[in-house]
Amino acid sequence: MRRRPHRLALAAAAIALLTTGCAAQAQAPSPSDEAGASASTPTVVAPAGADGYGLPAGTGAVEIQLFTDLSCPYCRMLEEATGDVLSEAVAAGTATLTIHPLNFVSAKHGDDTDWSTRAANALAAALDAGQGDRIPAFYALLQENQTTADGTTHPSDADIVALARQAGITADLSDAVASQRFGAWVQASNDHWLGSTIAGTGKVVSGVPVLVIGGKVIALDGEATDVAQRVQAAIADAQG
Repeated sequence: MRRRPHRLALAAAAIALLTTGCAAQAQAPSPSDEAGASASTPTVVAPAGADGYGLPAGTGAVEIQLFTDLSCPYCRMLEEATGDVLSEAVAAGTATLTIHPLNFVSAKHGDDTDWSTRAANALAAALDAGQGDRIPAFYALLQENQTTADGTTHPSDADIVALARQAGITADLSDAVASQRFGAWVQASNDHWLGSTIAGTGKVVSGVPVLVIGGKVIALDGEATDVAQRVQAAIADAQG
């Protein structure tokens, strides 16, 4: 997840707000709602290589789960603060990063382009095309270029395809992006996770971002450097 030089400084000024995050409409969980990273197979068309309602990158033993919405500004802040740490752990063969996409924030922000779904669909298309190793870089670029609440940034489908190429994806994602081939799967992922408890953590997904490393929910409050160090320590602890 590549950084522009100024991004960590921006995150440092704002990441304390992650104690709030992007909250969804409250849902009451039930004991039967507990779900793990390997959820049951979706009934909609899922991207090849999906882990239930998750998009995995890497094969490392340390399991990292990221619950995120590509329209959530707090998710973008988290990516700015910790993206390099996570992507380096994946690239080193230390960790498997599974992104669980949600898509409620676009509607909440009045974004009629539905960036939440469109961007997550593109991530799913990359995995389906066999380029899961490029997901961390692609995710970073999609977050960096998310549609803004004031409407000043409105990436087109062509922009998404260009970002995929910038992330090193060689497959042509044009058709999947234009048709939102995995849009229904993204919606199903959102509906599955909201109100569900992440297995082994007791954490109910009521908003984003949520980061789980080695089965432990990571506290996301504090300065960007503190959060990044916390993530590094959690990865090291999970290695044993």
